[in-house]
Amino acid sequence: MRYLLYALTLLLSSSLLFFVQPMVAKMVTPVLGGSPAVWNTCMVFFQALLLGGYVYAHASTRWLGTRRQSLVHLAVMIVGVLFLPIGFEPPTDATSLENPALWLLGALFLGVGWPFFVISTSAPLLQKWFSTTDHPDAADPYHLYAASNVGSFFGLVAYPFLIEPRIGVQAQTTLWMICYVVLIAAVAGCALALWRSAEPEAAASEASPPAAVLPLSWGRRGRWVLWAFIPSSMMLAVTSFVTTDIAPVPMLWIPPLAIYLLSFVLVFARVEWFRSLPVFTLFPLTLLGLGAMLFVQLGSPLEWVAGIHFLGLLIISLVFHGLMAADRPATRHLTEFFCWMSVGGALGGVFNALLAPLIFDRLLDYPALLVIAALAFPPALYSRRAVQITLLIGAALAGYLVGRDVMIYLGLERSRELATLAAVALSLGIPTVIAFTRARVLTPALLSVPLLISTFYLGQPEGNELHAERSFFAANQVVKTPDGGYHKLYNGTTLHGVQAQDDEFRLVPLSYYYLTGPLGQLFEVLSKRPERHPFAVVGLGTGAIAAYTHRGQEADFFEIDQAIARIARDPRYFTYLEDCPGECEVILGDGRLQLAQMPDERYELIVLDAYSSTAIPVHLLTLEAVEMYLKKLTPDGILAFHISNRHLDLQPPLTRIAGELGLVVRGRDHWVDANDPVYNLYVDGSDWVMMAKNEEAFGAIIDHPSWHEYKPEPRLRVWTDDYANIFDAYILDF
Repeated sequence: MRYLLYALTLLLSSSLLFFVQPMVAKMVTPVLGGSPAVWNTCMVFFQALLLGGYVYAHASTRWLGTRRQSLVHLAVMIVGVLFLPIGFEPPTDATSLENPALWLLGALFLGVGWPFFVISTSAPLLQKWFSTTDHPDAADPYHLYAASNVGSFFGLVAYPFLIEPRIGVQAQTTLWMICYVVLIAAVAGCALALWRSAEPEAAASEASPPAAVLPLSWGRRGRWVLWAFIPSSMMLAVTSFVTTDIAPVPMLWIPPLAIYLLSFVLVFARVEWFRSLPVFTLFPLTLLGLGAMLFVQLGSPLEWVAGIHFLGLLIISLVFHGLMAADRPATRHLTEFFCWMSVGGALGGVFNALLAPLIFDRLLDYPALLVIAALAFPPALYSRRAVQITLLIGAALAGYLVGRDVMIYLGLERSRELATLAAVALSLGIPTVIAFTRARVLTPALLSVPLLISTFYLGQPEGNELHAERSFFAANQVVKTPDGGYHKLYNGTTLHGVQAQDDEFRLVPLSYYYLTGPLGQLFEVLSKRPERHPFAVVGLGTGAIAAYTHRGQEADFFEIDQAIARIARDPRYFTYLEDCPGECEVILGDGRLQLAQMPDERYELIVLDAYSSTAIPVHLLTLEAVEMYLKKLTPDGILAFHISNRHLDLQPPLTRIAGELGLVVRGRDHWVDANDPVYNLYVDGSDWVMMAKNEEAFGAIIDHPSWHEYKPEPRLRVWTDDYANIFDAYILDF
């Protein structure tokens, strides 16, 4: 009965711990957009508090003993009620976001710090309490950690599928507060069971895990930190890679963390297989497989590519968490073991969220982690035959890639030539070395070679790179086309704008904004109006829309990423803002917050151009947001939503909001044929939804055959600041 009580309490606490993480991330996302860096920074905060909770559990039980400590801990839990329900205040001005990561960490500390800290102590603390009872399993309570992670897994997965689609954020915070009070009662029950239990016999307390006889040296502690660092860092690296370079779907933040937690469940359970040689045998093949996918930059089909990356994360997490589980110490060192494990996890988060953007100017965290993993795996555990098979497969793959490139591309750029030569060396050299050496100590270094090649290859610029910069929000790159005629801006893998360098066409808007496209048609309608007003654009890009201004007309561009603002205003890269006929101003900060401060009825047009990027800032298309936009429009003003996206269709939720507000909706889904000559002039198709208070505002568009009238779907629930379910946007190709 006591075991069940402790297990259920751990399950509840861990469920709350990981239910709150996506809930809090959703609450702060409106301020910082939908960037994967928001989630990664949240993870740094949660991992740091987890470390603090583990240190508290270790120090307090060591100084006070478990029985007296249980009374202190109940008091600490009760104080946490004073900080509920959870809530956040947005920044008062744009200068608060000069360092978004620091602002976010501070907001999280004030908003959720104490309750999260309290719950984070549960896993080591309750296991330590249980180990000092007279229960038969008290000598090896680590299996309770599996129950804890089952709760973590359930809480994390339940949020997007059970909680978020059914109740709003305010109701979620109330539910979490109620469950927190229930948890206090459950922990009080565990404390009561602890006080009623007899002290365990000394001999029984030392009948511990298999590795308990090993000395607790600093080298052993260092291995725990390293083994915990790799899965934690890789989990965040995979998150950034998948949500940036494959699919800009924020819900893909959840699976990597769920897989990370699942690995804990499996390796700390009583089943030995998940921390045994068969899993370790898969390790080298996993490394090479992931390295090969990075090398060829495979990005589709989405479900298969993302699935393979997730599977690779699972295997590597099982390997290194399995090494930790097999090396767990005696119960007297239990809380210290979890402290060092948490140190490694926190360092993984710090590396990815805070250090990697400073070290790398593009997303190289992932291949770098694979190299570290290859070098960190104990050489004695490598299967010689598995390594040989892995490298031979790698040699065959490299030979195929080399042959294909040589046959198709005879005039390669320098970077591709170097990568090809490295692949040739890999295909010829490594099998030879493996065939003539039996030194296992060389295996990690040999396996890291193909991964280093992938890292080098990914680090090379696409085309003639003029500038690369990685900010909190994304990795930005400015590229000159081989003929020197155009400059292109990439945000991750998404094109954000193109400008011709020829003086005659320098002010011609290209890419999604070309003159004969949907936006060009809209500005043609506006140009026929007798009186012109300023217009606003949320999402700067290259500033191409500035080309549509008339002499003396004002245009306000709202941009949250200061790096993008610097690039768009630098005449070495783009000159739309500098050369535009009107008066263009760039306003830094979240578009919705900054627009709310502008005078009412100021704009004839508001362009929402923030949905085709690597993230979807949902807070810009809620009912409350659209109501605010309407206040800023003139009576005949128009809202234009640029919703081009590879995986999401935002038209249904937008149309549903328009129906709720009684607005007229027109949309155009225009795609350019790749065989069309105009395609070579860097013109891209685009998908737009327009809203206005009346049909007259649309002018000639209202009857144009290429523009469609969209009707709201009454089955959809209206997106509000309290409720927005991304699954309503119909995830495409997934």
